[in-house]
This record gives sequence, C-alpha cells and structure tokens, in this order.
Amino acid sequence: MSLKSALQRVSLSLVPFVLAAAAAPVAAQDRPFFVEANIGNVSVDDIDGIPLSESSTAFRLGTGYDFFDWLRIGGAYVDLGSIESTVDIGAGSPVPVEATATGFEVTLTGRVPLGDAFALTADAGVLWWTGESSVDGIGSDESGNDFTWGVGAEYAFGPAFVVTADWRRYTVDNVDADAIWLGAMLRFGDAQ
Repeated sequence: MSLKSALQRVSLSLVPFVLAAAAAPVAAQDRPFFVEANIGNVSVDDIDGIPLSESSTAFRLGTGYDFFDWLRIGGAYVDLGSIESTVDIGAGSPVPVEATATGFEVTLTGRVPLGDAFALTADAGVLWWTGESSVDGIGSDESGNDFTWGVGAEYAFGPAFVVTADWRRYTVDNVDADAIWLGAMLRFGDAQ
C-alpha cells in the first residue's frame, strides 16, 4: 500500500471523529477519556545486524485517560508495517530481507500546555510485540517486550478534537525503529 492511499484511508476514517467533535457541546471543558487514530512512517537502519535504510507505512489505534492536565495514560494497538529490501551481505548476489512487527503499547505521557490549545508532550512506556523476519528465505518468529519513548506536540480545535504529531522510538528484538506519527484524538466524558 502506498503512503498516499494509506493517508486517503485514514482521512476518510477520521470523518466520524471530526463530525462527532463538531457536534459535541463546547461548554464541557474537562474531557478525560479519549480515543485516537494515527498514521505514520517507520524507518529502520538495520535488521539482524544487516545495514539497510528502509521505511514503511504504519498505524496506531488507541484510547486512554487524562489524570491531570499534565499526565495521561494510554494504550494502543501498533502496526509498524512491513520492511522489504534486497541487501548485499557479501555472499555474491543480493538477498531479500523482510520484517514485520505489531504489538500493544502502554504509555505514560507528560504534557506541557503552552496556552489554551497547544501543548508539548513526552512519553515513555512498554511495547509488547510480535514480529517476523527473514533473510534470504530463512525466517524467524519472535515476541517480547521493550521500552518505547517519544516526544511530540498537540493542538486542540476545541475541547473535543485534538490533532497530534510525534516522534517515537520502538525497539523490537534489538532493532531500533523510529516512527513519525500524525494523528487525531477525540475527547469525551466529564471529569468527576
């Protein structure tokens, strides 16, 4: 799937979020629950010690709760996409290399509000992942959990609808994957 078609699919899937946000009562200021959808680009510099520079389209779907204006917990399903390349490992002719990974992450996010609508964010958490990789047709399936962290920014178009952008580092079986995410968040519920 190309990045353009993936962006079109995500754009269409965000329409219900935008309509719900527009219909939500503006007077409610405290909306601690949220759902979010993100599309991103994941880049990898090596797989199993084989240097390469490849990227893939990825997505993340999540939900969470704001304990305070400055602290949130979230959980998300993450699909880091599929990396496919051909590399020269010194065996004569180039060999195919493939890798995929999906997982579930739980993160704590700190927020620094800068005015009523804009905020900077930093998060840290754990990704429970499963992955498949193959080099020249020899594959392996693995699973595990690793630390994840990132930084980002968000802009609120009213109390219910927020757009987000962030960079996040995932480690999957000793392979570092850098993700750039663009997303939308729909906030709901009333603080007690």
